Amino acid sequence: MEIVLFTGVGVALYLGCDRLLVFLERLHGEPLPQRNIVFFVLILVLSLSTFSFMRLLLPADEGPQYNNQEQQTSDGGDQPPQPH
Repeated sequence: MEIVLFTGVGVALYLGCDRLLVFLERLHGEPLPQRNIVFFVLILVLSLSTFSFMRLLLPADEGPQYNNQEQQTSDGGDQPPQPH
């Protein structure tokens, strides 16, 4: 379900950035000389910030979980291994 949400938000961001770019060009009075770069910067900044914010809002049990902690062995915990 998470992928559907992120895809929908991505499409909305694309359309929103396109409208924002057209608005900026209208304020400028003519097409921007580096239109592709401006669009890239807009969508990059908005998508990174929006997706990071969405990650904070989603419940912890959604999506893949990564556990970077070392797995404890069942050899006695913090005790050093005993020689045989």
